[in-house]
Amino acid sequence: MASMKRQLHLWHRWLGIGIGLLVLLWFGSGIVMMYVPYPELTEAERRTWLAPLDPARVQVSADAAWRETALKGMPDAVRLNTVAGRPAWHFGHDATWSSVWADNGAVLVVDEQVASSSARSAAPDARSLSFEAIDVDQWTFGAVRVHQPLLRVTADDDVGSVVYVSSRTGELVRDTIRSERAWNWVGAVVHWIYVTPLRKQNEAWRLAVMSTSGVALLLAVTGMVLGVQRLRVQRRYAGGRMSPYKGWQGWHHWLGLSGGVLVITWLFSGWLSVGPFGFPSDPGATAQDRLAFAGGALASDDLAIDAAALLRAHPGTLELEWRRVGGTLYLSALGRTVRTLLRAQDGAVSSVLPQALLLRSAQAIRPGVAMTTTMLGDADDYYYGHHREATFPVLRTRFALPDAPVFYIDAVHGRVAGFVDRNTRWNRWLFNGMHQMDFAFLRNRPVWDVAVIALCTLGAALTSTGLVLGWKRLRKRR
Repeated sequence: MASMKRQLHLWHRWLGIGIGLLVLLWFGSGIVMMYVPYPELTEAERRTWLAPLDPARVQVSADAAWRETALKGMPDAVRLNTVAGRPAWHFGHDATWSSVWADNGAVLVVDEQVASSSARSAAPDARSLSFEAIDVDQWTFGAVRVHQPLLRVTADDDVGSVVYVSSRTGELVRDTIRSERAWNWVGAVVHWIYVTPLRKQNEAWRLAVMSTSGVALLLAVTGMVLGVQRLRVQRRYAGGRMSPYKGWQGWHHWLGLSGGVLVITWLFSGWLSVGPFGFPSDPGATAQDRLAFAGGALASDDLAIDAAALLRAHPGTLELEWRRVGGTLYLSALGRTVRTLLRAQDGAVSSVLPQALLLRSAQAIRPGVAMTTTMLGDADDYYYGHHREATFPVLRTRFALPDAPVFYIDAVHGRVAGFVDRNTRWNRWLFNGMHQMDFAFLRNRPVWDVAVIALCTLGAALTSTGLVLGWKRLRKRR
């Protein structure tokens, strides 16, 4: 029995040291992620790399190109841009993409020549390119899954570019450079436990994050309870000390009392981020909500408009995206410096959508339900631009339903830009608030940077003293 008890103590201390090291890495990696996020292809990068559309080469309408795909129904999304120097139509349908050349109507087949042209836009100084077909690797989790399989293109350039080209559209869909990948190994990969073999199995990855953060949370809570119990404010210890500890133990005790609540809230909110026991995450507006706001699916007439004429009226356009608002067709035009909304009927620029159209489109999301609306020119508690892009003005639409749904309608670009209901409000405060420190009084930078780095440093110091004590106890017992 005594031997078993010693083994349990030994395993407990080893577990504490292992979890403590992970928590210490979480604090450090969190600081890295403030400045080097997980790789993604931003719209700013696309503006730099996309070539302007040549209206003279757009010889095939979207309607004719869609028929070439032989897919049933109508596309969910339509885009026109330049791939390998040629205009191309891209159609989103059933969570995947298909593409057709806009100059001759042939189905776009992605080969090394197409992939090379797309890759060169992000790595123009590459001395050579090498190609490999993949489904997923360390840097291709997330939204790019709809473009799988991918062509991974490794560029022999000074910054070590590795870019990913969609095998379905020929577009560049993700890019990385050597320094970004290196920082991510000590940032997002550590913080999210984004190890490829584990991350490929979504449920196994979720359980790994939930169990490690859960054990760390339990250790932090028990440590906090013990720390408070050992504190004496009135009947003090010898020498008038409030803590019985000295040296490393004293540092750990006082750091725990000052930063323990912070560590607990961070661990708790991180644990909640993977949805334990059905805790609601923030899924955003559903596809059905967006379809209702659009006023229905795209129609043949929408696809039959003269895109070349619109491009002639707006030279330098990099991409056109079909977008319906309340049954009225608009085109979102990406330019070198800004994205604008064009009326399909005459090509005129729409700076802000008519309020009557916005109200009618918003009501269609929940037909017959009373709603209250406010046009916001600045952020509120649930729609803001700290960790994401936020466009203003935005129409905040609140429906009188038990779950109190609120939709944020982008009045500039004609889209549902945000959503929150009674359940996801918990996620906003317990994760975005407690974990990312997304509070209005910290929203300005560098105030937020200083506060988060200081708090992470406090948490790291607390964890480090615990590790030192754990290691000392373990060596002593051994």
